Amino acid sequence: MKNLLYILIISSCCLLKAQEGIEAKLIENIPLKADVFVGVNMFDELFYVKNDVLFKQTKLENHTYQNNLYGSLNSVDILNSLASTLFYKNFNIVIQLDRRLGEISKIDFNQSNNFSTISHVSTASNKRLWIFNSDTQQLQVYNPKQDIVEVSSQSIQDVIVDFYSNYNFCWVLTKTKLLQYNIYGNQLNSYSLEGYDAFIYYKDYFILKKDTQLYSLAVGDETPKLIALPKLFIKDFSVTNETLYIYSGNELHSFKINLNIE
Repeated sequence: MKNLLYILIISSCCLLKAQEGIEAKLIENIPLKADVFVGVNMFDELFYVKNDVLFKQTKLENHTYQNNLYGSLNSVDILNSLASTLFYKNFNIVIQLDRRLGEISKIDFNQSNNFSTISHVSTASNKRLWIFNSDTQQLQVYNPKQDIVEVSSQSIQDVIVDFYSNYNFCWVLTKTKLLQYNIYGNQLNSYSLEGYDAFIYYKDYFILKKDTQLYSLAVGDETPKLIALPKLFIKDFSVTNETLYIYSGNELHSFKINLNIE
């Protein structure tokens, strides 16, 4: 009887621990009027979009970039601090910018030898790009200098919800799964995740958004953990240098988080 009681107590403690969320400690709230919060890079430089204009704020100076020729600015990738990647989906065009937001290059997929309709773009290694080809439903690695597709994945027969990469890996979120690919186009992992609408990857953890909540999922785990946050409207979010940034539509909230909790 005592052994049974002991087991029940231990099991209850383990269950409570499993249900505990990742703690997030508020650092500060700052006013911000933006259509899209892009992120804060490792140099503490803030990027956001307002009226299709890209803004970059640093401690010493501010920069802007605007291109009225290509319509809506659909995405901005700031992985490479020396070359931001901007995607104008309606025109199938990518623009790359230097640190002062001056144009480095333009990639027009309409004029490419490998003409295709692109739905997502981000930065890959060796000045290449991850692209999602919506004509073939394939994740591809594109070399702009040679104008060739170096690698193509198997076709992904699902609706793409979100897309995130670093130099050597790319993750694709669908309505039911989170898929991981390497730079050779091989699928490495598949996580069964339903109902999530956005995510990022940070140091072997995924930060996932579902409705009004954020969750943490360690690589190799199966069950996301709730991140304990005050009640906020989560419009955009990112993580840099152990700091979680959440944009609520009029303020940028920053939280210190420790994802490595057993």
